Amino acid sequence: MRIMVWYIAILILSVFLLNSFAYAQGLNGYFDLNNNTSKQYEDGERTSSSRTFNRNLYLNVQEPITPVLSYQFNLRSNFLDSETRDSLDTTSKRYVRSLEPALDLILGNPTYSFNGGLRRREQWSAAHMNNDNRKTYEYYYARFILSPEALPSLTLQVDRQKNYDYLSHRAVDDSNTVYAINSAYELPSRDLKFRYTLNYSYTVDKTPLILTNKTLSDNFTGTYAIGYAGRFWENKADYSLGYQGDYSRYKNTQFVSQTGKVLNERIPFGGLYIFDTIPVDPTKGPLNPENDLINNNYITPITSINIGPVIPATDHTNHNIGIWVSPEKAVDRLYIYVDKDVSNDINLGNISNWQVYKSNSNNTETVWTWIDLKEVMIVPVEGLTSNNIFRYEIIFLTEQNASYFKAVNLATVDSINVALNEPVYVTEIEAYGTDTVSDNKSSEAYNYFTQQLYFNTNYRPTSKLTLALNYSIDRSDQNMVSLVNSLLGIVENIFTDSFRGDKWNFTSNVTRGYGASSTWLTHRFLTTSFRVQRNEFFDNIEETDFISNSYNLSFLTEPLPTLNANLSLTRSDNYSFSEKSSTNDSILLSVGSRLYRDLNMITDIIYTRAYSFASETTSTTRQVNGIIDALLTRKLSGNFTYHISRTLSDGTSADSKDGAVFITYRPGKLINVSGNFKIADNDGDTTTTEGMLLDWLPLPAVRLNANYQHSNSEPGPVKADTINGYIIWYVTKFADVRFINSYTKQVDDIKTEIYSMSGRLNCRF
Repeated sequence: MRIMVWYIAILILSVFLLNSFAYAQGLNGYFDLNNNTSKQYEDGERTSSSRTFNRNLYLNVQEPITPVLSYQFNLRSNFLDSETRDSLDTTSKRYVRSLEPALDLILGNPTYSFNGGLRRREQWSAAHMNNDNRKTYEYYYARFILSPEALPSLTLQVDRQKNYDYLSHRAVDDSNTVYAINSAYELPSRDLKFRYTLNYSYTVDKTPLILTNKTLSDNFTGTYAIGYAGRFWENKADYSLGYQGDYSRYKNTQFVSQTGKVLNERIPFGGLYIFDTIPVDPTKGPLNPENDLINNNYITPITSINIGPVIPATDHTNHNIGIWVSPEKAVDRLYIYVDKDVSNDINLGNISNWQVYKSNSNNTETVWTWIDLKEVMIVPVEGLTSNNIFRYEIIFLTEQNASYFKAVNLATVDSINVALNEPVYVTEIEAYGTDTVSDNKSSEAYNYFTQQLYFNTNYRPTSKLTLALNYSIDRSDQNMVSLVNSLLGIVENIFTDSFRGDKWNFTSNVTRGYGASSTWLTHRFLTTSFRVQRNEFFDNIEETDFISNSYNLSFLTEPLPTLNANLSLTRSDNYSFSEKSSTNDSILLSVGSRLYRDLNMITDIIYTRAYSFASETTSTTRQVNGIIDALLTRKLSGNFTYHISRTLSDGTSADSKDGAVFITYRPGKLINVSGNFKIADNDGDTTTTEGMLLDWLPLPAVRLNANYQHSNSEPGPVKADTINGYIIWYVTKFADVRFINSYTKQVDDIKTEIYSMSGRLNCRF
């Protein structure tokens, strides 16, 4: 009865508000119906099928009350029915019913603002809505923002979220309260640079139903930068110097109802990512920073990390998704969050389609160690199921201590679970470990401090000659002795490799680089550049001591407006713990030309040679890459790419050749036809792919799209055919209907067929 009363009250309030502003400019929303059916067959026998019917409604009203005060009311509802059957006709069903009203008040002007609001989502996990399958998610917030011109800004924020169910013995009953303060400032000056950002938050997590019934988090982060740039010697010389830092302190206090083993998240210092477009050795090389992976935003996708089904699958595999944590606490699992329902994914739910590695460094000489896995589980994220947020829980066979962890996907999401070519984006990564709690209260604290000093200068003695010098030093400390110790330490590390204090009680990594370069306009058609660079990597615990000396000589010429060429010669000598470890030489010749009007060509010829002193082996690589693009006629264009490489190493060889042709025909604005052909040969393993795409507007309100792709891989053979297409009918300016069909067939030892069909109605107002 309480549910029905509450439900009716919400509807009455919604009707009242929407009726009052039915003709107001602030009213908008949408209604969306989406039905998807998919079936998979192996040798003619059905192995699985699924059906999903999703309905979404969103209504929004935003209106001013006074010139400085306005409100926003919105209402969301979601009805989801999902059914999956396996080869034994075992059926699993999933239902979601949710209703979420929200009200926000906005008060402010350009100098200050105050925002406050509340949201309440009622969610049922069954077709029949009652208290046995009902959960409530409440959220309240208040923010005060002061942003005076040319002065530091100040933000005060309070957020509270409470989740609970209605069972007699509750399975969900938790709350989260966050108090935060933020200040930021940037000096409005052209020559002198100064900025800072300070953030402090205090979080109270109450989870009375589990072993850890309360957690207090006390976090502070501060970033700052100061620098100066100027000119001298009658503007013939310029310089820039600066110092910047990033300090973070984390403290967690846990209260447990009884002693025992507790699963705890490891505090992340950074997110890491790289995509191996050509699969390379995943045990070597660094990852790039990607802090969107650790920003606690589980909903917003990272569009560069797409693991959705596609043909060929290699386009979406070999994503290296990493995290940086303290090595003091062991890690026994990684959580990788995605923005689609992947609950029935048999590909990435398989332990053999993930590889996980660890390392204590992240630089050019890093060697990653393989971690044996125990299992992979796929679970929905509590409180985010209406957003279709799921996670892969990758559990290690044994716990591991390291600073860096990364997971590499060797397959994509199964196309029976998500439609072919539909993106599945990664949103977050987390690391967890199991701790033994021997007291009812335990605390842990971490601090992390990174600093950088840099100096750059350029001198132009003549109009044709430029000389440059650069120096930089980066130092990162984990659980540092003190701020003063680290501040003085980076100054000492300019001149020495020593560390202040007991070097075994904290971890410090230093990267030091300095170099010189010259650029000489030798002739009006020739520019010569020479660069010398030295990079040093070392730490205080004697795990890293690496030096790289590199020398580069390059010649750039542009004798004609339609022709340019660049010849680059590079040598790099690498040392590990004062012993020479390797020497690398490379030659690059790049030629760009316009052979004819609308006919362009770029060719790269590359030679590399690497010698390892430890193994006394030599590796050489020769490769040629090229691209030709042409506008053949006003309606016809083409593109041709090719790659040829050969690698010799210690008596073994590896050959790789691939080429691709793309042709596009546009007879008019309303039709587009394109075709493609690709062939790749890697040491005798050959893959060919050909396809065609048609995109057509036969009527102003109708759009047709059809795509066919065929691939053949040897040895095997493995043959795959994919046909998909869609029709969009733009019923009105604010409504459209879409019909999407997809068929995939793969033949190897068995014949696998996947049929997928969906329809969608979307209305906007």
